Amino acid sequence: MHLTSHHRALKTASKIVLRNDRLLLYVKSIKLAVEASILRSISVYDRLIPLLPEIVGRTDPVILDIGANMGQFALRVAQQFPEGHIYSFEPLHESAMGLRRTRRWLRLSNISIQEEAVCDAVGTETIHVPILKSGFREGALAALEGNKTSYDDVGYDAEIVRTNTIDSFIKTSALNRVDFIKVDTEGAESRVISGGLATIERLLPALYLETPLEQPWLNGLYEIGYQPFYNNGEKLFAPQLDTRQTDVLLLHRCRSSQIAHLRADLDARTTVHRQDD
Repeated sequence: MHLTSHHRALKTASKIVLRNDRLLLYVKSIKLAVEASILRSISVYDRLIPLLPEIVGRTDPVILDIGANMGQFALRVAQQFPEGHIYSFEPLHESAMGLRRTRRWLRLSNISIQEEAVCDAVGTETIHVPILKSGFREGALAALEGNKTSYDDVGYDAEIVRTNTIDSFIKTSALNRVDFIKVDTEGAESRVISGGLATIERLLPALYLETPLEQPWLNGLYEIGYQPFYNNGEKLFAPQLDTRQTDVLLLHRCRSSQIAHLRADLDARTTVHRQDD
């Protein structure tokens, strides 16, 4: 099949976009801004976001968005809670710039951007950014040195970024309330929690972690009263052997009455009791 001049021009333009990180990031910013402004389903957080108002139980939540990338989570949540405030942490400059750009376009004043990685130490660390076959730096998959998994067929750019901990940030910022913490850090989730244990034990925020729920390091959270849940966008349910999601929601038992109406397993028990009556 012969390409027309129009098709050749489109093919050439596509190659230029794919090989130009700045242009591709700009296009990605436009996509995120449009999707966030109309609140379309656009990301892995689609099941979680409809339940957030009832999970946090207030209209002005304080939310930590750790591993913000370009705002896939923060942009939607900032509009969902105009009276709340989202603190977004993103160590890569180009991704943080993309989030700043879309924040400006959408006129969102309730997102603060911290250009740093969150882990278990305050200082600096090398971060590794995968280079795709097209040559694009995929910031969403960047991993800190201590958590990098190497693949033979993937190249990486390495750079030094600032690091912080949840506990240090909360102390420096003088925050006396945190309602929700989302963590998506490409393998560094355990380090993030380790650096925030004092805050978590004191404030008992809801936690949303990109990690399998059977990770041994989660036992420390279970021991202080946290319970794991999956969700389907309408209800929460206790994980079963035949179900598996890539992210897990952890809620402290002190929230039991607050989220009881969201529990699918409680609905089932209620139905059984009614039938027995």
